[in-house]
Amino acid sequence: MTIAQVISAPIRKVNIRQDLLAVADLIEICFAKTLDDDGREYLRQLRWTARDMNYLSWLQGAAERISTPLYGFVWEENNRIIGNLSLIPLNRGGRLVYLIANVAVHPDYRRRGIGRLLTQEALDHLRQRGIDMAWLQVRDDNPVAHHLYLSLGFIERARRTTWMSSSAAPINQLVPDGITIERRRMQDWDQQVAWLREIYPPEVKWNLSLNFSRLSPNPLKQFLRWLSGEPQAHWVARKGSKPVGYVSWEPMRASSDALWLATTADWEEQAVLSLLPYARAALAARGRSLSVNFPGGRANGAFLQAGYTHHQTLIWMSTKLT
Repeated sequence: MTIAQVISAPIRKVNIRQDLLAVADLIEICFAKTLDDDGREYLRQLRWTARDMNYLSWLQGAAERISTPLYGFVWEENNRIIGNLSLIPLNRGGRLVYLIANVAVHPDYRRRGIGRLLTQEALDHLRQRGIDMAWLQVRDDNPVAHHLYLSLGFIERARRTTWMSSSAAPINQLVPDGITIERRRMQDWDQQVAWLREIYPPEVKWNLSLNFSRLSPNPLKQFLRWLSGEPQAHWVARKGSKPVGYVSWEPMRASSDALWLATTADWEEQAVLSLLPYARAALAARGRSLSVNFPGGRANGAFLQAGYTHHQTLIWMSTKLT
């Protein structure tokens, strides 16, 4: 792209009253091969929002402050939106950070530097607002985007794989030799939460629907969850009297429920092979898929043997803006 083209780059802020349907169509075109049930539901909600004028009126002044993907920038040529970038404000430890998402360029307009210019525009905008950090996630099978973000100063913070229970795989409840599974006890909590902090460190936990306190066996919290109709289940795998792993189940509004797996690198394969098939069998009557977010590249064979399939691996990246 020439200097003149950069200077006249047709970038503008998203107009939520006019752009949402076109943005939804663009995202669908660009990510058609990787859209899952949650992605399709996201597009359905985006299109519903575009048609609700009362909601749009309220969002008009709030999009920059609430965690919605309705704030960002588009690239427009000949009255057609062919590029998009969303900025999602999130609270991380009491301070505001932004997640860059939905970076999409129409296939007919790629290799012109549009994605780079949209990202630069977003980063400059955040700097001007005094934001000191931006985050994004990129699939590990998208090396072009990964290289782009590295060249813009983003650094890799973590790789996380989402594993999904497979309805096609038989449930193998053969527990590894010497392992027993039982309900978690009150005295297990200190070890479980310590391992949870290892598997879900601060640089990834802040953007997950995981709350350590919510999983606590505290009797009062359990009673309040029961009153509010928020079920949970917790199991521990032991080798003799020694715990090798814990798994907690929580229902989610997304297309799958969450399993939070807590273990160590020494025991992770045995924990996966024992706890995850057990959870599949115990929760089968609910008819819901189960998802596990786990460090990328670890225990892959055990997950497959336990009846879980690789959904995606995301590279978490961040850059300091100050």
